[in-house]
Amino acid sequence: MRFILIGLLIGIITFITTSVKAQDGIDIEKRTYMKSLMCAKHEDLTGNLEQEHGEARKWWAVNSNNEIVELFVNNENGAWTIVITNNKKLSCALIGGDHSGANYNIDSSVEKE
Repeated sequence: MRFILIGLLIGIITFITTSVKAQDGIDIEKRTYMKSLMCAKHEDLTGNLEQEHGEARKWWAVNSNNEIVELFVNNENGAWTIVITNNKKLSCALIGGDHSGANYNIDSSVEKE
């Protein structure tokens, strides 16, 4: 049993740090982040974003796991939250922020047309 757990741990570490190639010349590094998420029924979580934070849904899509991914934004102050919802209508706020990066150019070497 001990050897199985050690093997499983080594496999997880390898998975986390494995570097894969997406396209020629582009290295993608897979990482797993562990963090606590705020989760609730979809209507409760999104209702709180709307009522308490003034955020409304601006975009949504379905991911490869058949989960709904939504972007909520406050038009007045630029705050935003990304929400993911599973097929049981349990929603979790994945990440959010304020407007501070709205005008940030992540790659200054790319020229704008």
